[in-house]
Amino acid sequence: MKSKIISIGVIVVFIILLIVTVNRNTGDGVINVGVIAPLSGEYGTFGQSFLNAIIMNSEKDPKIKLFVEDSKFDAKVGLTAFQKLTSVNHIDVLINLDSLTLEAITPLVSKSGLPVIQIFETHDHIDDSIFQMLPYSFPLYTKLGEISSKKYKNIAMVYSSISDIYSIDAEYFRKGVSTSTKVSDIKIAKATYIRSDVTKMLSENYDAFAILLPSSDGIRFLKEFRDQKGNRNVSLICDVNIEISIQEYVNALGSEMFEGCLSTNLPDTMTPSFKAAYKARFNTDPLMSSDWGYDSMTIIRSLENTPKNTWISKIAKTSMDGASGHVGFDETGTRFGISEPRIFKDGKFVKLEE
Repeated sequence: MKSKIISIGVIVVFIILLIVTVNRNTGDGVINVGVIAPLSGEYGTFGQSFLNAIIMNSEKDPKIKLFVEDSKFDAKVGLTAFQKLTSVNHIDVLINLDSLTLEAITPLVSKSGLPVIQIFETHDHIDDSIFQMLPYSFPLYTKLGEISSKKYKNIAMVYSSISDIYSIDAEYFRKGVSTSTKVSDIKIAKATYIRSDVTKMLSENYDAFAILLPSSDGIRFLKEFRDQKGNRNVSLICDVNIEISIQEYVNALGSEMFEGCLSTNLPDTMTPSFKAAYKARFNTDPLMSSDWGYDSMTIIRSLENTPKNTWISKIAKTSMDGASGHVGFDETGTRFGISEPRIFKDGKFVKLEE
């Protein structure tokens, strides 16, 4: 009799463990979603619009629990945020906006296998758990180099030394430049004494300066450039980061110095229905990347009631029409996309008719 009671007890314990295991693996419970974005500092407004879209989507689903951290567009702060989200909040999946944070957390992500939906691009991420919602950005620089070399024959490529990302951007820019155009690499450190650097650069008689810098450093550099340029006929080449932050640049420097500035960006695929819904919810227009944040949450919501060990393969097979247009990933986990050449004209960037 005693042995039967023990056997029944073992069976009961086995069934309980089985139920717990099934519930854990199928994701029937709440999904803890971590969000890291620059919510303060030079990209704070941009990050807040991104977060608003995520909140708007998550409000539809009681199974989604958000844990939000501010990266301040600082790799060390982003790394600390990630450590808190994983060790304290025990997130199941992460949505991350900036590339500096991803660069810092990638080794930890690689070890844990945590699913990450990334927005801005960093190093190639093959055979890992990172998926990039931004349609490729590095080839944007190749296209920028291509259209720039059609107009200029001696270019100074000014880029930041604070992260390898800017060096990669510069490398892709150079890939697009024709052999008939000379490109000089000029790396700028945050603590560099800009005045003497600009004086030296202007003495080299470049046709154009390609600016690949964070907005704070870019504005600092261009203020000195404006003050020293005088009557020299030197043009600017703007990267996608300047285009995204152009209002900040215009507020600091005026719009006249950007007239004719070449750029490349992604076509605007943000749907009218998303724009209207966002404005109705937050009483303001959504900024670039907010639709990518919204679609990132849609992907995460699709993981409900599926085994967690299938989440990465399920994300890889994504094919949907979302707030940012069609979403699908290539074999590296990078979203498919195309580039569009732009030019700053009459106070705004418009499509460049080649």
